[in-house]
Amino acid sequence: MDKKLNILVIEDSQADAELNVRLLRSAGYEVTYQRVESAPEMIEALNGETWDLILSDYLMPNFTVQAALEIYHKGGLNVPFIVISGAIGEVKAVQLIKAGAHDYLLKSNMARFIPVVERELREMNNQRAIINISNALSSSEEKFRSYIDNAPDGVFVADETGKYIEVNDAACRITGYSKEELLTMQISDLLPDESHEIGITQFSHVVNTGTSKADLLFKHKSGMLRWWTVEAVKLDETRFLSFTKDITDRKNANLEVMKAREELQHLNQYLMDARENERATVAMEIHDELGQALTAIKIDLKWVQEHLEDIDKSSQKLSRIIEMTNDTIKKVQRISAELRPELLDDLGLATAIEWYSDEFEKRTGMKCVLSLEDVPDEGERINLALFRIFQEALTNIIRHANATTVYITLRPLPDGITLIIEDDGVGISQKSISSGKSLGLIGMRERARQISGTVEFSKSSAAGTKIVTFIPTPIKDPDRI
Repeated sequence: MDKKLNILVIEDSQADAELNVRLLRSAGYEVTYQRVESAPEMIEALNGETWDLILSDYLMPNFTVQAALEIYHKGGLNVPFIVISGAIGEVKAVQLIKAGAHDYLLKSNMARFIPVVERELREMNNQRAIINISNALSSSEEKFRSYIDNAPDGVFVADETGKYIEVNDAACRITGYSKEELLTMQISDLLPDESHEIGITQFSHVVNTGTSKADLLFKHKSGMLRWWTVEAVKLDETRFLSFTKDITDRKNANLEVMKAREELQHLNQYLMDARENERATVAMEIHDELGQALTAIKIDLKWVQEHLEDIDKSSQKLSRIIEMTNDTIKKVQRISAELRPELLDDLGLATAIEWYSDEFEKRTGMKCVLSLEDVPDEGERINLALFRIFQEALTNIIRHANATTVYITLRPLPDGITLIIEDDGVGISQKSISSGKSLGLIGMRERARQISGTVEFSKSSAAGTKIVTFIPTPIKDPDRI
């Protein structure tokens, strides 16, 4: 791809325009540009020069992106038009794409800027190559084959039945077949069941209308399914040309983003529910245990107040009040410890895990086998995250494992801290590990991710589940004392 770019920037802020240019230059592009901020300036710029790329702000005092797109379409330009906005909703974004913008970006998140520009430039080059190939047909069959052979993406030429009559080397690379093999095949031979119907429909579309563009699943010779983006054009009544590019990595990345968004939504709901359940539990304990105890103390104090002359009985009542007060203090300490154990802050992670494991044994009857080593105190945030992951793991064991023994290992490593929790229960399934609905697992992963750590789930040697958490040691700043 040519690294020289002549850019028209539709922007009322010189600083924002220069920022976009700097990003392109840092990516290795040699950039020249002109900034305009009104319709007359844009028209003059389009008439005066040839442009490789147009970047436009969404809303300016004297100009709008909708007006800019109208001028762009009237000029019949074949140049990527990308909108960069300070704030825009999904509805407006869809309207922009329908109006002819190639993509849109938020000024607050420019991570996609360079990939989007490169993608649009590449697709525009492909379209121009298609036009060049179409023009070449009328002048020279030899030149036509030269364009095919030198095209960077896979090029397929099929007849009206869908049989391949010409392919280039790139087509062989992305399909895994030799040229000789491909020339004995039809389009349908590369289509798996999942995309067979839509693939045939798209071919019919190019036969009837002259053009087609779609993302489809294709079958590699190895049997692997790969995503391709296919742009097709009708050359004449018996020949149909398509440019094909493997976009599997991009598709998978998009699917991962969609999955992450769905998991985040489920996690947010899970955390809200968990918070409300925790509040309900604490409220119930305060009402049932502390409330009753304090009511009893109040009644006994009132009795003492009314019978002060009876020293012996009053003394007995006061002793009972003191005993109930001590019990109430213990209950408050227990509730407080379950919410946030003081041991974690005072004596460290290993001691807090040992205390909670003992409480877990008393509550469930499961045996906890501990192998705990003191780990460096890397700060409250890391200790709390590891403790919460540990709590969530034991909660999952209670709910799902049907286990009798839990093995807990805490160990410092040269480059971090590892926490391993195994049980001898039924074991976790791969479906549960990869499911976006296993909210306990998602919560553990998210806690670890927030402190740059990882959580891995697998079958354990004890036939149950094994959870391995690793938190890297934070990098110390040598300039800080």
